[in-house]
This record gives sequence, structure tokens and C-alpha cells, in this order.
Amino acid sequence: MKRTLMVAMLVAAFSFVFSQPTSIGVHAQTGKPGPEHKRLEVFVGSWTYVADLKPGIFGPAGKCTGVERFQWLPGEFFLQMNREGKCPGGDLRETIIFGYDPVNKRHTGTLFDLASGGSTSATLTTSGNTWNWAGTGYTGEGRGFQERCTLTFAPGGGSSSLTCEIATDGKTWTPSWEAKYTKSK
Repeated sequence: MKRTLMVAMLVAAFSFVFSQPTSIGVHAQTGKPGPEHKRLEVFVGSWTYVADLKPGIFGPAGKCTGVERFQWLPGEFFLQMNREGKCPGGDLRETIIFGYDPVNKRHTGTLFDLASGGSTSATLTTSGNTWNWAGTGYTGEGRGFQERCTLTFAPGGGSSSLTCEIATDGKTWTPSWEAKYTKSK
């Protein structure tokens, strides 16, 4: 009788523990994206770009052309951008995951350079139609840098312009990238 009672109590305890919501399992509670997440909606879609790459740690100067595709990841808490392009130094392939940090109340972005192995972590701020990116990263060769970019959407959201600057010493900022974007229909 004691053994049966002990087994029943263990089964009940395990059932309780494994039925509780977790942050990683199939029982995880799901919330809904908030207005901060929905603010990223302006990026969704496919954008072509023409850019002027300045000489520096990202390669030689010249014209870059390509496409950026933005799509929501399942749950719509994170937005994924895939960038492909042709630049003077070769093919450009990057992925950025955008999200919202509810603790620090700001948007975030993490860039992965799929062609070289570099990456950048950034915070984003917004004001009207303007988004500002402030990041710290390293190239595939291990060279560290800071980056700041300003993206401005034209009224109606069908086009945008981007300017970026880079500092390899944390003090001296130089232009690195200027681009015009057009959203595909």
C-alpha cells in the first residue's frame, strides 16, 4: 500500500512538473507581438538597392547593387532580413535579425556577414520616418569597429535612403555606405 501510494505521488509530481509552461519547450506560453514589434512592419517586403561603398575595412570603394528581403519569423516577434548583392570586392550576403528588447525598451538588430563570418550587434531608435542604427562589430578577419547608420523612409514608404559611418578607433568617424532603396511592388 505504501509503495502504491509512493508511486502515485511520484507520478503526480512528475505530471505536474512536466505540464508546467517552460521558456523552451512545446508548453511555452505564447504572447502576442506588441506595438513595438509591429513598428518593424515598415521594412517587410523586398527592396532593391544601389549603394556607394566607401573604401575601408568592408572592401574597396565602388557601386554595390542588390536586394534585401524582409520577412517575419514565426510568431512575428522577430523580423529577418536577407541581403544579397554585388560589390567591387565580391558578393555580399548578410542576414539581420531585428527584434524588440522589452527590458531596455529599444529595438535591436544583429547582423551576420555570411560571406566573411563577421557580425554586428546594434540598437535602433526611431523618430517619425527615421531609424538610427548604432552597432559594434567585427569583420571576418577580426577587425573591430563601431557603426552608425541613418535610414529615412520617404512619405508613403516606397523608397528610403541610408547613410552609414564607421569608426575603427572608437573616435574617428568616416563615411562607409550610402544607398537608395526602392520597394518592389
